[in-house]
Amino acid sequence: MKINKPNQAFQIVAHRGLSNHFPENTLVGFKAALMQHVDMLEIDVHFSKDNHLVVIHDDTINRTSNGEGKVKDYTLEELLKFDFGVKHDKSFQNTKISTFEEVLSLIKNFSKKLLIEIKVPHQYPGIEEAVLNALEIYKVPKYKAIIQSFDEDCVKRLNSLDSEYQLGLLISRKKYWYKSPNFEEISDYANFINPNYKLVNSRFIKNAHSQSLKVIPYTVNKPKDAKKLINLGVDGIISDLPEDIFRL
Repeated sequence: MKINKPNQAFQIVAHRGLSNHFPENTLVGFKAALMQHVDMLEIDVHFSKDNHLVVIHDDTINRTSNGEGKVKDYTLEELLKFDFGVKHDKSFQNTKISTFEEVLSLIKNFSKKLLIEIKVPHQYPGIEEAVLNALEIYKVPKYKAIIQSFDEDCVKRLNSLDSEYQLGLLISRKKYWYKSPNFEEISDYANFINPNYKLVNSRFIKNAHSQSLKVIPYTVNKPKDAKKLINLGVDGIISDLPEDIFRL
């Protein structure tokens, strides 16, 4: 049974677009997600060989396209030759990789916010500045984008660049299953602490909120898990299936 959004401030985030029904991180999926009553669209960014920001989750194209190899080893022109839809379903054949610029152009026409994850930043020197520059060029309002990463140094760098956009640190189950994050330290450079949903308990929420950190866990695809997290006091939920969990 679908559940109601608990309050206006609660953020429903479409993970990589509606990635269960459309090829992930593609314009066709983003457009479908933006037509839903979600609050935020989550995307992942990498650099191409010629330093174009492209929207893809993995650092290789193997899983989501008909090609193979590292994203960083292809120019944008070369990446555009691969099919990023056919592996999801033949009906999406000839879907191209999305560029960050295309997403920024698309989002301008909607009220939704953008949750931008910088992937493996150690592979891409200068990617933090490139993301901020693109947001500036497309005049994305400061309230309309949040930048996050699993890489603490990346988030700290964004903070040191005096970014006016809110920042988030992603918390993995692998790294924090046996230890607790340093909430006080994280609050010095981030506004959000976004964990694997299985790490969330009442103590996690209490410690995060005591440091004014908002909590939006990933990736929640079952209504029972969403209900539990809402009762614990999370500030939003990242889901592949927001339209299946919530009454949108």
